[in-house]
Amino acid sequence: MYESTVNIEKQNEHLLSYVKTQLAPCIHEIDGIATEVADNFRNYYSVACADTYRFQIGRCLNAAVTEALSLGYKNVYMRELLNIDGDNFYQNVLVNTICIFDNEYDKQMISRVVDTDRTVCLDGYFNFKLSHIKKKWLEISKLVGDNGFILTDNDLIAEFVEYLLDSMSTKEKTISVSFEPDGFIIYGQNDRIIEKIYSLAKSADIEEEAMLNIICLKPRNVKVYYTKKPSEEFCKMLDRLFFAEYIKVD
Repeated sequence: MYESTVNIEKQNEHLLSYVKTQLAPCIHEIDGIATEVADNFRNYYSVACADTYRFQIGRCLNAAVTEALSLGYKNVYMRELLNIDGDNFYQNVLVNTICIFDNEYDKQMISRVVDTDRTVCLDGYFNFKLSHIKKKWLEISKLVGDNGFILTDNDLIAEFVEYLLDSMSTKEKTISVSFEPDGFIIYGQNDRIIEKIYSLAKSADIEEEAMLNIICLKPRNVKVYYTKKPSEEFCKMLDRLFFAEYIKVD
C-alpha cells in the first residue's frame, strides 16, 4: 500500500484544506482512504491507496502541494515583505495579482523539488527548499516596495495593475460574472462556464477572488449580474481596467 502525509503549521492550515479539496476527487476515483489529525501546533493529512495507483495519487498530490506553495505561500511571503495584512480591497487585489503573475514558471520549478514519496512538510519546503524561487519573489516585491507610495494610493495601485495587464494576453473577449449569495460564476461565450482560479490568500473575499479571475482573463467587456450590487471599490476598479456593464437580477 502507498501512503503519504502532508502537514503544515496551524497558522496556514487553509493551504492544507486546499490540498485536501484538490485530492478528494482522485481519492474517490481510486477508492483510496484519507485521515486527518491535528494538535495545538500542526495539522496532518494522510492518504493511502493500493500500490497500483501510487503514481496517480502521487501526481495529484504533487500538483496540489505545488499550487499551495507557488500561490499560497507566495501570498504569505509577499504580504510579509510588503507589510500588507489588512482589509484594503485594492492592496489585496494587487498582491493576489502579483502572486498569480508568472505562476506557471514557479510551478514548474517547485514541482521538481516536491517529493511525495516522503512526508511533505509544507512550511519546511517553503523555509528550506525554495530559496531560488524566493529570491525571484523578493525581487518582485522590491519593484513595489521601492515605490512604497503606490500602496497608499488606490489610483496608483490600479495603474500598477494596468502595467501588469499589459504583459498578459487576452483569454476571453467577453465574459459575464454572476454574483451568487455564496460565491460567483464566470461565463464565457455561449454561456460556457469558465473554471475559476483561486488566490489561496488566507482571507480573500468573493469580490477579491472575482476581480483576480477577471484580471487573469483580461476581457474587453465584462457584464456583472447581481442581486446586491458589488462594493464601490470593486466597481471603481473594474471600470478603470475594463469596459463593464452592471445588470441587476430580480
